[in-house]
Amino acid sequence: MINRFSKIKLFLIASTVLFNTSCEDYLDINDDPNLPTSVPAHSRLVGAITTTNGSAMWRGSREVAAVTQYASTALTTGSNRNAETWRFTASYFFWQNAYVFTMPNSVDLIVLGEKEGNPHFVGAGKTLLALNLGMLTDQYGAIVVDDYYDGNSQINLTPTFNKQEEVYQRIQQLLDEAIIAFDNPKNKTPLNFSGGDIMYQGDVDKWRRFAWSLKARYMNHLSKKSSLYDAQKIIEAAQNGFNADGMDAEFAYLEGGQQTDENPWYSWGGFTNANPVNNRYFTWSQFFVSLLQNLPVTEADYQDPRISRIMQPAPSDGEYRGLKSGLGLAGGQGGTGQFTDVEDYGQFKNSGFYTRATSPFPFITYSEVKLIEAEARLRSNDASGALAAYEEGVKANMRKLGVPAAEINAYWAAQLENGVVDHFNNLTNGLSHIMRQKYITQTLNPETWVDMRRMDYSQEIYGPYLQRPANINTVVFNANDPNQWIQAMIYETNEQNRNGDQIGDNSAQYRLLTPLWWNTPE
Repeated sequence: MINRFSKIKLFLIASTVLFNTSCEDYLDINDDPNLPTSVPAHSRLVGAITTTNGSAMWRGSREVAAVTQYASTALTTGSNRNAETWRFTASYFFWQNAYVFTMPNSVDLIVLGEKEGNPHFVGAGKTLLALNLGMLTDQYGAIVVDDYYDGNSQINLTPTFNKQEEVYQRIQQLLDEAIIAFDNPKNKTPLNFSGGDIMYQGDVDKWRRFAWSLKARYMNHLSKKSSLYDAQKIIEAAQNGFNADGMDAEFAYLEGGQQTDENPWYSWGGFTNANPVNNRYFTWSQFFVSLLQNLPVTEADYQDPRISRIMQPAPSDGEYRGLKSGLGLAGGQGGTGQFTDVEDYGQFKNSGFYTRATSPFPFITYSEVKLIEAEARLRSNDASGALAAYEEGVKANMRKLGVPAAEINAYWAAQLENGVVDHFNNLTNGLSHIMRQKYITQTLNPETWVDMRRMDYSQEIYGPYLQRPANINTVVFNANDPNQWIQAMIYETNEQNRNGDQIGDNSAQYRLLTPLWWNTPE
């Protein structure tokens, strides 16, 4: 643990130095002989992975967990409630975290790898950069790509934005280049030369499959673009992606360190209050609980064995229940006024696989890749192939969460009895299975928001439990239109003030209601 965070400290120093070398017109800094002016690529990999997780993905997940109704706050006033009721402003800082703290490390990793003749570091940098660009564009739409920091030139403070269609092209280009780099045998320094590959310990094949998996994800987002969606290419990418348990691209938190060594859903992300009602999220949502207690399509009662691995029952009576988004604890379960005591709900923090101190934070998983393949096969009328990929995706996630084989087999038997084979002969019913399983397997991942928007927040897909929050932001959203859902985020204040011509209309009324390019049917 000490070694890892010593390296992160070194990367922060080096990143600052390298970033400032392109800002000499703004800063007058004397050279310090005790500080390096550059560091090798193998010393930068740990920082690129760490900031992709902690600065970017965490910041892009925190409020989205409420938008996607994974979790609920206990309060009816205060800032914790804002995300849950869609009260977003230009103070949402994912943009700044990604552009200032995260992506410069990926860019520098690419530049250093190229200079040193280390293509595997180039591949890692391009894979992480593609992931970060993908997370950004999927929340904002148009973003800065071509005019961004390139590791050599002076920073452009008023960069030109790329349209989302262009961003998606650049993401695929970066991933193609990363795969070529990983295939290059002329690499001088192993990825884990200094212990910096904290994700794959130098396994280049897993990095390559990580890039292929992301290719499948971002191609699959284009399901509403009939001229661009290519199911066969998605299937090919998925088959070149993760193909077994233990390949997931994820950040492993550490035990016994400082608070920032712990998973943010457990501690430093707003979960340190002695009284759980004051934490950012108090408990899981009733929507999520309902998904775990009913089978798709028929809504037959069946308790998913993962429920006990993800959340805890209420201490008061041992039942699983959640809060409806926007109601708070005072509203009770479903707004009935019942179950308004803290002990009537299992807490969100430290409740299971995703919210313990050492819970890993996944970027993309084997289970997601199989479910992506299932969707692509379903859309290409390969019902049996879709069902097989779906089954493996579900079972892979169950294995990951430690569900015993007997319980996995019983769950699949219940699906078969419920008619899953027949359901996959219908696009909507098949998608209901796939998207509900993706919701479960991607718990707290911002990728879920992409799926929900692509599926138009459909109750045919997610079931009758998916409803807009109570106490919704009626300044922007029509209280009487249940089909009007949040679509994107507002650009950050700093970017709006400095580069407003590129942003255009950044009002909440426009940004929150306007679908992104990939969500506009052709």
